[in-house]
Amino acid sequence: MRSFSNFNDFSNPQDYPGRYRDYNDNSSYVKSEKAPSWKRRKFSSSTWGDTGRPYFPPNAYDCGVNPGPPTRFNSDASTSTSCKRDRSKLEDDEPVFMSRDEIDRYSPSRKDGIDALRETHLRYSYCAFLQNLGLRLDLPQTTIGTAMVLCHRFFVRRSHACHDRFLIATAALFLAAKFEETPRPLNNVLRASSEIFHKQDMNFLSFLLPVDWFEQYRERVIEAEHMILTTLNFELNVQHPYGSLTSVLNKLGLSQTVLVNLALNLVSEGLRSSLWLQFKPHHIAAGAAYLAAKFLHMDLGSHQNIWQEFQTTPDILQDVTRQLMELF
Repeated sequence: MRSFSNFNDFSNPQDYPGRYRDYNDNSSYVKSEKAPSWKRRKFSSSTWGDTGRPYFPPNAYDCGVNPGPPTRFNSDASTSTSCKRDRSKLEDDEPVFMSRDEIDRYSPSRKDGIDALRETHLRYSYCAFLQNLGLRLDLPQTTIGTAMVLCHRFFVRRSHACHDRFLIATAALFLAAKFEETPRPLNNVLRASSEIFHKQDMNFLSFLLPVDWFEQYRERVIEAEHMILTTLNFELNVQHPYGSLTSVLNKLGLSQTVLVNLALNLVSEGLRSSLWLQFKPHHIAAGAAYLAAKFLHMDLGSHQNIWQEFQTTPDILQDVTRQLMELF
């Protein structure tokens, strides 16, 4: 087990050039205005009867649901493979995490010729799209983040080659907004999504696209919404690190500092990655706090028991921090 004192120095971000920065991101990530409600709800298909498809070319083909990688409960949310447990024995409120290697190795996109680097680009692109769409709809960051995580979970089970990622993202945001109790009318979501995708005002799209394009798009989004629900077995609960991050830093008297704002923004940046599939929220919060402190040349280690407050270990902290650094 590493000690906290053996970390590499992340204080100079220029030492860690991002490998995947050339994605189309026309949005800015913003901090959460409030801590999310960590309620757990499991929906049935009848819950979503009141849904209401912008025009995109139809998918070339569709693929079945991938059985997915071996899943495991990660009690420490580390990337080791030593904490395996029969999924059937899990408590209902215990999440199942995968290691980064499992996510990359067992991705259904691999069999369709999409390598890990390309899939990372695709992940970034639909997250950038969701951030832009969420901001246009004036949605809170937690709702936008929930939509991103739902997309990540979806594409762990289904191939990018088989599904229009922007269509899935639009449906995921509509779904997440309802789940997080910040609903938006479907037509509003469709209009904003169409304008972002086509980079045209709706008035021009009416002349450029087929007469019935909006109804077609509406139907496709409804279908995509139901596909997400069935693929994820109607499990939409997403826990975010914002609450634990602000809670711990507040306990240390750091709630009104630039450190908090930077750490919150790092959490939002982290949504573009697969961290939410690997780690518990408080572990991501710890990594964001640690990296923010390094950027600001602060020593959080001077605050006694800070990492115990985050319930994290040196191995987890270093892994989260390294993956956050890859985003820059």
